[in-house]
Amino acid sequence: MAGVVETESKHRIRSRPAVVDVLARLGFRPGAEAVEADEYYDTPGGTLRATDMVVRLRMVGGAVTACFKGPRTYLPDGSYTRLEVELPAAGLEETRRALAARALVCVWRLQKRRREYRHDGRPVVVCLDELPSLGEFIELEGEPGDIEQVRRALGAHIGPAERLNYRELATRFGLKVDALAFP
Repeated sequence: MAGVVETESKHRIRSRPAVVDVLARLGFRPGAEAVEADEYYDTPGGTLRATDMVVRLRMVGGAVTACFKGPRTYLPDGSYTRLEVELPAAGLEETRRALAARALVCVWRLQKRRREYRHDGRPVVVCLDELPSLGEFIELEGEPGDIEQVRRALGAHIGPAERLNYRELATRFGLKVDALAFP
């Protein structure tokens, strides 16, 4: 991510072993796998969703981060850019109370298993995500040209750029969108 503007390209994974192999050949190193538990907040009337904005709390281990995302601007290749501000939060309950005091309610929960891959010489962050009932996806975050290079190298091992976020994908497939969690 460059500054507070994020460019992201999300794709369904067709072959995870092949994707991992390509990333290794390109020199990307895997980080530890973690389960991320996300809570998404909106006004009772859905104002944020209607304007393609997001307020999210993310819990990984004992750490909590709060995030605001602005509306998406789509690029011709299917990726998108958006304003994203992510900050460490003091504590989960305290942050939930602060959001409630601003008339924001939790409207959706999501868990995913994520492994980040990084490269010392490339500013692209590659995330392999596994989501309950939705499957496996890869997210490429960085500058558009760098994203395109990695996407080309992955070739047929990934699907076309996905314009929908995980909640929109869950809705498309008729899944219960108030919570996607591992058993």
